[in-house]
Amino acid sequence: MDIAHALDGLDAHPWASVSHAYGPAEDLPGLLRALVAGGEQADEALAELYSCILHQGSVYTASADAVPYLARIAAAGCGTVEVLGLLGGLAESEGEWGGARGGERGGGGEGPPAPVRAAVVGQLPLLLPLLADGSAAVRQAAAWAVGQTRAVEPALPGLRRRWASETDPVVRGELLTALGRLDRSAAAAEAGPLLGEDTPSPLRLAAVLAGLDAGEPWTGAHHAAVLALLPADPVAADRYDLDRREPLRAITEELLLRETPADRDAAYALLDRALRDERPEVRAEAVWAADHACQLSRSAPRRLLPALARLVADPDVVHLLGNLGPAAAEAAPALAARAAQAEDGPADQALAALVLIAPRTAAPLLARALGRPPARSPPGSTGCSPTG
Repeated sequence: MDIAHALDGLDAHPWASVSHAYGPAEDLPGLLRALVAGGEQADEALAELYSCILHQGSVYTASADAVPYLARIAAAGCGTVEVLGLLGGLAESEGEWGGARGGERGGGGEGPPAPVRAAVVGQLPLLLPLLADGSAAVRQAAAWAVGQTRAVEPALPGLRRRWASETDPVVRGELLTALGRLDRSAAAAEAGPLLGEDTPSPLRLAAVLAGLDAGEPWTGAHHAAVLALLPADPVAADRYDLDRREPLRAITEELLLRETPADRDAAYALLDRALRDERPEVRAEAVWAADHACQLSRSAPRRLLPALARLVADPDVVHLLGNLGPAAAEAAPALAARAAQAEDGPADQALAALVLIAPRTAAPLLARALGRPPARSPPGSTGCSPTG
């Protein structure tokens, strides 16, 4: 696509008859021209386009009308990665006039597409060739956008061809995710052999998620793959799937939502191992995931408390235990020991949590704390708040 023809018909289009998040779309021609112009004004125009035609994940009548111009701009090599990201977001959304994001993950090809997604499907002849672009960043963005169309018949063959020849692990991970949106069982079959440590981390993470999306049984290979990926947040940093930028949390959620004893056991075994890891960054991911698990499952506190009780020096763990209240009674001895160690902030936090968890255990420690003399004012201070 020649950039000179990317905006053909722009001025003749009846923009005043369609609307975006802020009303009639008469400003879209100027934004699209600025996008083509490049530089700082292109960055500003892209931000404005997100705001008005993909406002907080919602799409509008003008969103569909903008799609052909955006696809031509991307195909012409003008801000291709960024524009493909916008097109993928438009395809991900459902409906018009404030329709919600997404739809069922991996549900490819079921029923007629929503109007905006249909508009992106109509531009696949321009988008599919970008899967073979010389830039890995463009190929990854194209895989994201094409996968979001859920258009099995026109999109799946192109994704499969690229999958067979792609070598970049980040792009392969995005391709596998895109394949899963269109054909979950086939993506899971591809993912099975990719769980080993010889598979690059971005692709191995995509393989774990593809198996989950397909409803595959959780196995020891999946468990080992996730543990080997930790800390997993950096591995997911380049993924387009924003909902899974925190993989440990997302994986444990998926397992718990299956609501089977085996999957609950798998989720808790994963979190227990991660909570006992010696690396602070792994434990931080695990505490965040454990907090979410305790919100999702009533059995989570009982299963995770032995590992959490070892971490009462961590303020986030203390906060989590306090929120659990009496359900965290098993951690009371560890919190009491922490609260008795010193007269400082962490000890006070442990005591505050202990009051919520085991008030009788907290009572003597609380009485001792209340009996402390007031903190001495620093030199030069009156100890009073300024009155102005």
